[in-house]
Amino acid sequence: MKAMWNERYQQDNYQYGINPNDFMAEQLRQMPAGRILFPGAGEGRDAVFAAKKGWEVHAFDLSEQGKVKAERLASAEKTRIHFKVADATLVKFPLESFDVIALTYFHLPLEIRLAFYKQCISWLKPGGLILLEGFNQRQLGLSSGGPKNSEWLFSSATIATEFISLKILLNEEKQRTLDEGPLHQGLAEVIQFKAQK
Repeated sequence: MKAMWNERYQQDNYQYGINPNDFMAEQLRQMPAGRILFPGAGEGRDAVFAAKKGWEVHAFDLSEQGKVKAERLASAEKTRIHFKVADATLVKFPLESFDVIALTYFHLPLEIRLAFYKQCISWLKPGGLILLEGFNQRQLGLSSGGPKNSEWLFSSATIATEFISLKILLNEEKQRTLDEGPLHQGLAEVIQFKAQK
């Protein structure tokens, strides 16, 4: 998996663009800046956006190449992010240390996902938020991106149970058109989710 992402991110251009995911951007614009974590941050588009808005940004990704490009983007935008190379199954952060954890198209195998979400909840401060946008199960067969295994995809019903200890503020499956670099283009079936600890 690491080799695949490193190969993908070795390209000069940004595979998912340099602009933030618009759902994440819209959500963060409505909040006072605080401490935020971007798991699976890729080439850093959302992390850099948040840093420019005054957030203290922490991020990680499996790919060394992703880190290189995220830091390059942060430098070009004259801002700073704390980015480390790490595996979601092993990464550690202090308990109750983030105001927001933002998951943008961060798809994991089911068992790993369940364990990782428990960790995320433990890292959130009381009152902190989980923000998530990813492909829902109707994405299979569409060419706009995403894993080809339905277990890696979301549904509003399953995600509600995966974050059952949180207060769900938004949980919507919707169709939208993506324009996020060469690898997220065209009609997509997504889920947008927001929940509070």
